[in-house]
Amino acid sequence: MAGSDDRRRPFYASLANEKSVDETHVVTATSYEKKLSDAPASVSVITAEQLETMPYNNLSDALVNTVGVNIADIGQGRKGIEIRGMDTSQTLILIDGRRTSRASDLMGHANVELQNIPVSNIERIEVIKGPMSALYGSDALGGVVNVITKPITNEWQSVVSTHGGTAVSDGGNRFNGEVQTSGALIQDKLFMKLAAGSYYRGLVENRNDPTETDISGNRNKYIDAQLKSIISDQQELDVDLKVAQQQTWYDYIIGSGNGAGELTRSTTDYDTLDYAITHSGYWNKFDTQLRVYGSRVEQTNSKTVGDINTSNTVDENIIDGQSQFHIGQHQLTVGGQWRHQRLKSADLTSGEGSMSQGALFAQGDFEVTETVSFLAGARFDEHSEFGSNFSPRAYVVYTPTDNWTLKGGYGEGYKAPTIKQLSPEYLSVGTGRPFDIIGNEHLKPEKNKSYEISAEYNATRWSTGLTLFQNNVENLIVTQCVDGCSGRPMPGKTIYQYMNVEEADIKGLEWQGHVDITRSVYVDANLTLLDAKDAQTGEKIENKPESQAFASLNWQASEAITTQVSMRHVGKQTYESNTLPDYQIYNLAAKYSRGDFLGSVGVNNLFDTYLQDSSELFTYAVQPREVYFRAEYRF
Repeated sequence: MAGSDDRRRPFYASLANEKSVDETHVVTATSYEKKLSDAPASVSVITAEQLETMPYNNLSDALVNTVGVNIADIGQGRKGIEIRGMDTSQTLILIDGRRTSRASDLMGHANVELQNIPVSNIERIEVIKGPMSALYGSDALGGVVNVITKPITNEWQSVVSTHGGTAVSDGGNRFNGEVQTSGALIQDKLFMKLAAGSYYRGLVENRNDPTETDISGNRNKYIDAQLKSIISDQQELDVDLKVAQQQTWYDYIIGSGNGAGELTRSTTDYDTLDYAITHSGYWNKFDTQLRVYGSRVEQTNSKTVGDINTSNTVDENIIDGQSQFHIGQHQLTVGGQWRHQRLKSADLTSGEGSMSQGALFAQGDFEVTETVSFLAGARFDEHSEFGSNFSPRAYVVYTPTDNWTLKGGYGEGYKAPTIKQLSPEYLSVGTGRPFDIIGNEHLKPEKNKSYEISAEYNATRWSTGLTLFQNNVENLIVTQCVDGCSGRPMPGKTIYQYMNVEEADIKGLEWQGHVDITRSVYVDANLTLLDAKDAQTGEKIENKPESQAFASLNWQASEAITTQVSMRHVGKQTYESNTLPDYQIYNLAAKYSRGDFLGSVGVNNLFDTYLQDSSELFTYAVQPREVYFRAEYRF
């Protein structure tokens, strides 16, 4: 943006994404710009350049190859994001530093917060691994994913893009179209961005039983409008409004009740409205930000046979603000937040319920010497149901040479149970899962006490990094089977209940490396090892892969053409005291970029891996082999 590129902007960074790690800047670890190697946290960055060669359906696809991240199944092929062995509900999703709706936690583990984020509007994605409740509050037990969108400039720019894929097996074909335009309505004073998109993916049947669905069908539509006003050299005002509709559908045999034994198609609609008003101030010695934002998500269901699932409406409203003081080379951040969530649902005895949470936080980032920096922060939360909680965080970064960076720290995370999780009368009947879930009034808030230490080395042609982490989780909320637990789970027959694991011990290792073999050929690789156990019984926590790995061979064939061959490994995991085997997915991709045109093609799941061929106990499937494409034109 003209006249403002050099300002320090909370949660925003309009910087070019360079290949060199040392030149990449991030904002999520501290809420202001820092060089990636100096950031007081374990951070992974997915750039727009990397996204250009990936088969992108929603945000989970963008993170599938990220070290320390597991893309977990939450029912009928829909995905959620797990970080360092924690649950999908313990990953906080931000867009430009603003919390997305947590309605998915109240709607049968849907993933509405991952939808309708156009890839053409993403500048980069920052993934913070480890609890960040001291800065971001509840839900950040496992980590934070912050989507940084592209800035608006004076010059009018428009994008038209299409994405699609053709599956080898019947069903599963997909197509996505996006249009976007942005620029100045009044030079240097008033800016606008408009975007709209539509996405479709067909249902994928189970190959062994056509009455079951492996991956649900999905249809999304959205319209997003943003206005930015430069009030003065020191003040800005942003207004955002997004309206979206999502529909999913899947087939299954009704296990009990009305229509038992018959095949039905269950269709669920989600209507969402998101709004935000943000005031940013850039003063002499400090910056300020005040935001009012929220969302409404309405869920309805229909079935061809049998009783429909309960409708739900979730309203969330948030007010937060912070000030950042620049004291020499030091940074001091103070702020507060108030959140209110209301649920209307016949699943609750009273028909509706609500929770509210207020917080105050402070953080200091100190440059002790030229080679040592120290960050300390804390947050005090007051919850309407569970009272007060204190979440501290401390982190040290030591850079003894230009090549070496040593990091280490301690942090705590906190998350209270949701309205439905606490309700003993709550029953979710097969809403996108192959089982039903009931609530538990005896649940306690989850807490995570986490330690990590890492070492990174960056040379001219290669780099490597190793991180060790330990999560000591108290009262981890999991779903445990309490009825109908033998064999493959089915809605109406298999009942799960929310339970606390008194103590969970989750520890692991993360390694990543990069090597330039030649000026045009390079290799990227990473490895995650995870040991997740119930600390009381020593039993493994279910559906947590013991190992994950990714490796890619990349060739810059010319200035315009890049190709990639990659492999993703998912290790053994347990399910109902059984061990599920490991598996590998291989992909091919190529990208052509010249001037205003970008095109990419690829083959996803090259050898058409089908998990139930290895074990009938797999309750989810991976995307069948598909040929996909992307085309984007800017003007």
